[in-house]
Amino acid sequence: MKNHELIKRWFIDYHNDIYNFLIYYMGTKDVEDIVQDVFIKGFNHMNHFEGRSDPKTWLISIARNIAIDHTRKKKRQQQLLLNLVNRFSEKEKVPQDLVLENERKMELYQAINQLKPSYRDVAILRGVMDYTPEETSQILNWKISKVNLTYHRAIQSLKKKLEAEKWSDYIETINE
Repeated sequence: MKNHELIKRWFIDYHNDIYNFLIYYMGTKDVEDIVQDVFIKGFNHMNHFEGRSDPKTWLISIARNIAIDHTRKKKRQQQLLLNLVNRFSEKEKVPQDLVLENERKMELYQAINQLKPSYRDVAILRGVMDYTPEETSQILNWKISKVNLTYHRAIQSLKKKLEAEKWSDYIETINE
């Protein structure tokens, strides 16, 4: 049986098992993309499958590794965004202001997370990490003009997502 036929068969046989495993492992029902990644990685690494174990257990180990990587990546993104938000916070505030600020930080974090990947990358690198356009272009392997244009568009997209009055100070600071 050819590899692409075999992976199709495994998908039919084990899709639900992988899906259920990932739901429990990650604590969310939004795992379809990761399930797809498991079968893509399985297909790309079929030459490593020696047949000493059941294909389902091999695929679940792939799913576990992808889930771990996904979780690590998500934690890094959250930490980067929290660093951005913390840069905008002031030192001495009353508890009521701190609660309101934390709510705003979460809204900003969610808005940045909803941006398309290229916008999110530039917003994090330029706005959160405070990298120059030159540094950002090196990291993303883009031209500086693309970094500047994408950053401008990311800020415009964030402005649309957030209420102008509530976030005008934050957006203006990011935009500078």
